[in-house]
Amino acid sequence: MVVKRSLRASRHGQLGPPDPDPEAATGRCPLCGRELVAGPSTDLHHPVPRSHGGRDTVPMHRVCHQKIHSVFTEAELAGGFHDWEALRRHPAMADFIRWIARKPPEYYDRSRHTNERRGR
Repeated sequence: MVVKRSLRASRHGQLGPPDPDPEAATGRCPLCGRELVAGPSTDLHHPVPRSHGGRDTVPMHRVCHQKIHSVFTEAELAGGFHDWEALRRHPAMADFIRWIARKPPEYYDRSRHTNERRGR
């Protein structure tokens, strides 16, 4: 299935996905529980991927979002890992949550395993 995405110009005039809503970036990350800080460290996540019919988005830390997509395929997320408790129980995610708990809320480090998992 081919999904057509429309790219909008961001506040800075660059094309790409729309910037996360600063109002939505308040509260706590549903994965790690740390406070969300509006800005580049916050991302919007589709618990059920759009390619599998998901529409709802949830604000979360960008590093947490990257980790989810580096560990799970979209089919796995749609199948059983769209539930936050199931994600937290997975061994790789539990290790990550213990590690990230010591980092400040605006911390971001790109996960190196994303491209390896996808075979690029």
